Amino acid sequence: MTSRLSRREFIKLTIAVGASVSTIEASPAAFASAAPCRLTPEQEVGPYWIDGDLVRRDVREGRPGVPLTLDIVLTDARTCAPLIGAAVDIWQCDAAGAYSGYTQMQLPPPPDFDPKGPARPPVGWHAGPPPAPRPTDHQTFLRGIQHTDRAGIVTFETIVPGNYPGRTNHIHFKVRTASASQSQRTHVSHVGQVFLPESLMVHLMQRNPYREHAIRRTTQSEDPVFVNQSGSTMIASVSSFAGVGRANGLRARVIAVVDPDAQPQAVEPFPGPAPS
Repeated sequence: MTSRLSRREFIKLTIAVGASVSTIEASPAAFASAAPCRLTPEQEVGPYWIDGDLVRRDVREGRPGVPLTLDIVLTDARTCAPLIGAAVDIWQCDAAGAYSGYTQMQLPPPPDFDPKGPARPPVGWHAGPPPAPRPTDHQTFLRGIQHTDRAGIVTFETIVPGNYPGRTNHIHFKVRTASASQSQRTHVSHVGQVFLPESLMVHLMQRNPYREHAIRRTTQSEDPVFVNQSGSTMIASVSSFAGVGRANGLRARVIAVVDPDAQPQAVEPFPGPAPS
C-alpha cells in the first residue's frame, strides 16, 4: 500500500516543502523551462522505457511511498498556447529503486567501482553498461499514459521516486503528438525527466520505505544526467497536498515547452555505468 503520513510526519513534511520552495524561488534556473515559447531541453530516455498503452491516471498499483500528484503542463512552442491532446508517458522506479518490467535485472556497479581492482563487487552488481532494455517480467507499476486536456495538462497519481546507484531521484516522461506523416500515427516530440527539490529529497530519503534498501543516494550535483542535461530547468514546484478521503502527500507541477512538429535527436546517454 502507499505509505500514509502521520499528522506529525505531515507537519514535518510541510515544513520541508516550504524550505524547498523558498530555495527554488531563489533560483531562476529552476523555472527556465517556463519562459514563454523557449523549448525545454531534452534529457536522455534511458534503458527502461516500455512501449505500452496503459492509459491511466493512477499508476501506483499499491507500491509503498509518499503519495505524489504530478502535473505535467505542456506548452506548444509554435503558438505559446496549451498543447492539447498530446500523449504523455511517464515511468519511474519505486521506493526501492526498481522499475517494473525490469525487476530481475542486476543493479549496475557503483560509479567508483573498479572491476579490475582487488575488491569484489557487492552481490547483485555487475560490471559494464546497463543490460539491454528487455523486460524480464510483466509487472507494470509506476507506468502510465495520459492525454493533455484543454489546458495542456496531464495529472498522474504516483509516489515520490526512490533512487538507485548513479542516478538521483527522477521521473521520466515522453511526449508523443500526431505525426505529419501518414505512415505513422504519432511521433516523439520530446523526452524529458522531472526532478524534485534536492533539500526535499534529502529529507524524504531518510524515512521508510526509501531508506530500507540502504543504497547510497546520488545527489543532484553528482548525477551526470542532471548536471549535463539541464536538469535544473526541470525541477518541479512542490506543495503539501491533503484532501478529504485521500492520503497526505505532495503535489508537484512542472512545465515543458514542446514543438509538436519536431522530431528531436535522441540525447546520447551520458558515458558511464549508471543507467537512466
